[in-house]
Amino acid sequence: MPKGLPLPKGRGPYAIQACTICRAKKSKCDGVRPVCGSCAASGKDDKCSWGRDTGRKYTEADFQALQKRADSLQAYVDRLEAMIARCVCQDVSSHLRFRPQELGEQSEREGESDADAPDSDEEITRELAVPMEHLKLDDLSGGLLLHGIGAATITGSTNAAPRVQEVVENPNASYVLQVEGIDISQSHPEIDWSRHLPPEVILERREHDKVLDLSFKFFTMWMFRAIPSLFLRDMYRALSVPRSKEPPRTPHYSPMLHNAILSLSLALSDEPYLRDPKTRLYFATAAKSLHAYTKADLSTVHAMAFLGSFHSDLGERIPAELYFGMSSRLGLILGLGLDATPWAEAGLIEIDEIKSRNWSYWTLFCLDALWAFYFGWDLGGPPRRSTPMPFVDSDMDQNPWYHAPANIPPQPNYLTLVFFETSALFMITRQISELVNNLRSSAGPNAAQVEEQIAKIDLELNNWKRRLPPQLDIMLENRASSTPQRLMLHITYWWCSITLHRPFFNYPAQRIQHSDPEVDYIKLCIHAAENILELVETWSSLYTLRLAVSTMQGGRLQCGDGLLAVRTSGDSEPAG
Repeated sequence: MPKGLPLPKGRGPYAIQACTICRAKKSKCDGVRPVCGSCAASGKDDKCSWGRDTGRKYTEADFQALQKRADSLQAYVDRLEAMIARCVCQDVSSHLRFRPQELGEQSEREGESDADAPDSDEEITRELAVPMEHLKLDDLSGGLLLHGIGAATITGSTNAAPRVQEVVENPNASYVLQVEGIDISQSHPEIDWSRHLPPEVILERREHDKVLDLSFKFFTMWMFRAIPSLFLRDMYRALSVPRSKEPPRTPHYSPMLHNAILSLSLALSDEPYLRDPKTRLYFATAAKSLHAYTKADLSTVHAMAFLGSFHSDLGERIPAELYFGMSSRLGLILGLGLDATPWAEAGLIEIDEIKSRNWSYWTLFCLDALWAFYFGWDLGGPPRRSTPMPFVDSDMDQNPWYHAPANIPPQPNYLTLVFFETSALFMITRQISELVNNLRSSAGPNAAQVEEQIAKIDLELNNWKRRLPPQLDIMLENRASSTPQRLMLHITYWWCSITLHRPFFNYPAQRIQHSDPEVDYIKLCIHAAENILELVETWSSLYTLRLAVSTMQGGRLQCGDGLLAVRTSGDSEPAG
């Protein structure tokens, strides 16, 4: 191009990148940052940006939503950090507690509106503490506080009404049964004894008290299902309170337990109307309607077990197992079998309840062992724990046992001592059940192992019998004065012997070890059956079989089966 001529008009300086606004409008951008000239001239300074185009067209609403989201998240983070800074961990509740607020913090919180708070302080703190909820210290023991079935809730104690001494004027008073030889004026004739009983049943107090008396003497005492003195004491405490006031919660009496005992014990009545299962069903129904699952205690545990016995007595096996199972499971939930000393020291339960809880645990164990023994299955009751054996109360054992129609002079009942030995015997029945039930399995023990286990269990049975206290033993000279609980103890012992040896009728007489004498299982079963027959005959002559407990039927059935098996085996004939 010749010199001196003007340059041709061009498009001017070239912008390497246009802003997003100019690029969207396809207009010229001068590339000046942070705000280009076109956006500055059109008043769009806040929208001028230089990011890469992703293809999405963001609107004003998008930016506002993102900004609000960021602001809310930041506010939530600031609030959580403030919570953590103000929290102190305390082991007296299920979540964290806050330290007192400083003055500046209080004024700052006052300026906040409820709408700005995403959650309450308690909810936010609980959310923060969720991972550590199960790692708390027990105020009583100082160790970790356990949760779940293994943790005792002591429902009946912590939720109980005021202490008995504060409610009852005379805490030593007791309900007096109107039975033969008792002055009616001394039996609190004004007490509202039928307050919780079904109104459909016509029942006089004398008959009611007679049935309870027979139940205590012939049914409940053997396995401590109801302790007469404690039941009658708590019965007075609960029924002496006017209907307008709430009665105290007592461990040995409740309306549910009262009706449950009668549903079973009315079978001992001389009145056909009261013995009728339809009549007794009214009491069982009343017991079920008076349950206290949310505030269960020892009386609830025993009431469930009595309802199980009621259905078992009627031949209704499924509901019987259900109520026995509920009783056993409830005992675990209440922590029976655990050391309750720290709770007593902390004032959560009475000192006397330590014994009661121990007795209740072993009652559940004995009932479950007997139930499994009778039907021939594995024991599924309370787990094995290092629980001390049942307490022996020497004072309680000296209370007289007397039944006038038997023509036996009054004698100590030895109630707790019998229960101690019964529990020890049922510990052996556990081993017998496991051995006999394993024989049915193809993977069971071999012959040598079976013989060794039989010898071991038989030795334990013999040692138990040999170490039995003299006042509990039954010999020829004291057989005619045997109490029902002693008779049942010995019937169960011989029942165990038959159950252990009967499966081996077909085994030849042999030596367990080279130095041992030969073991003849048939002769052992005959000997045990003869002893059961003598004990049943003693019961019949003293008390009549009308007062025989249902548990005795298992021993009599096993005795009859054993003698029948011996007779059909053809190896020998039973003596007598």
